[in-house]
Amino acid sequence: MSVDRIAHEVVTAEERLLLLMSLAELSEDELLDAHSFAGRVRDWAEFVTLAEDNATVPLVQRNLERANLFSLLPAPLRQRLSARSEAIAAANQARLAVARRFLARFEEAGIPVVILKGVLFAETVYGDPNYKRMNDIDILVRKQDLDAIFAIYESLGFFSAAEVFGGEPRKQEKFSHHAPPFFSRDLACMIGTHWGLITPLSPLTIDYDGIWDRVQPHDFYGIQVLGMCPEDNLHHLCVHLPYYKTGVRELADLYNLVRHTGDAFDWALFRDSMRRAGSQDWVYHALSLANRLVPIPAVGALLAELRDQVSSGIKRDTARKTRRLARLLRSRTVHLSKIEKLFTEVNSTSEPGEKRRAFVDMWREVLFPPADAIERMNALWHPPAWQRALGRLTTPRRILGRFSRDLGPKIFALVLLKTFADVAVTSLKAPFTPAEDQVDLAALAAKLGLTVDDLERLKASLE
Repeated sequence: MSVDRIAHEVVTAEERLLLLMSLAELSEDELLDAHSFAGRVRDWAEFVTLAEDNATVPLVQRNLERANLFSLLPAPLRQRLSARSEAIAAANQARLAVARRFLARFEEAGIPVVILKGVLFAETVYGDPNYKRMNDIDILVRKQDLDAIFAIYESLGFFSAAEVFGGEPRKQEKFSHHAPPFFSRDLACMIGTHWGLITPLSPLTIDYDGIWDRVQPHDFYGIQVLGMCPEDNLHHLCVHLPYYKTGVRELADLYNLVRHTGDAFDWALFRDSMRRAGSQDWVYHALSLANRLVPIPAVGALLAELRDQVSSGIKRDTARKTRRLARLLRSRTVHLSKIEKLFTEVNSTSEPGEKRRAFVDMWREVLFPPADAIERMNALWHPPAWQRALGRLTTPRRILGRFSRDLGPKIFALVLLKTFADVAVTSLKAPFTPAEDQVDLAALAAKLGLTVDDLERLKASLE
């Protein structure tokens, strides 16, 4: 296989081309490099697998077409990429059609709304609403506007995940930074309604007054909305980056946002926001991974400053993740999302059999994750048997550690205890509980005019 050597590391032409094709805009020199690396590709199937593994197929295909390189792929591989891109485009367009409806209603009601992450970057950075799969439409609002917002959702026939699972949509206002996801009745759009950018249980202190002072107007298909400034957007991406779902799909937004903003990016403002929030660990981890893929001098300078300010654990973990570019490009895993879905299922049904099955499946995924997830979460690359064995021992700790960090150790322990008690009590009470009082998933779905298949579609839409 053709290779290129960078910093004493063997990097394949397939890997280098993938990174170039992940850029929102290519310079003339980068375009020339792309043609050079494309000419050295020996395994286009490996290239396509890398694009799929990193969940960045639409962006890669778009750039291949713009660079007149798409025809180099064998026809079956072109068809494979096109089918995936078309499916994502269809889903995104259906989602945007719903978004335009509720955002127009917000504008009519005079409710200020900030659109977040991908849906904003699609317009401002990439100029392509279909550059990646959008799991949802994330918005930031002021908490005092929630009554009016929920009234609009209700008038449009939207329903919340809390309702599906037998809960109360507004309960989370007491302890969270976002409402339960809301869905359009046709399931085309999921809305993440946030009044904060990170859980209040986090040790970070986000300056929301400053963020709202710095928002910028944005025209969204003729609807007036707001967007955070580039510096706040980058900070949000850093603190919001999933710890193990770190493929090109996630990391490209970081380096493309910085490249797009260019010299106008206010690094002094970014540093100040980071210091105020106490987010040095989060920033160092996220930007180190992104800069390993696409180096940017200003980012490298910031990382050098931060090296002595971050915790030893984050420094060690980040070094492990970034040691091999080949491993980083194959590190993305959604295994934690799978565990979260099972946890939701445990709490969404009162039918004892369903609850026990979901509970057992959840702990099976925690304690006995598949080999691929173990290798990705431990940054193992062609590991010998002893490293695989060690990974089997360390991965459950890594999984539990992530959830503990997100919720805080005390809250996490209470959640585990409550869940275990709920399963135990439900099972013990089952012989004495009338069948009609044991609400299963099918009954919950039927209350909202859905089916179990619809619930599965909702679960599948959530990475």
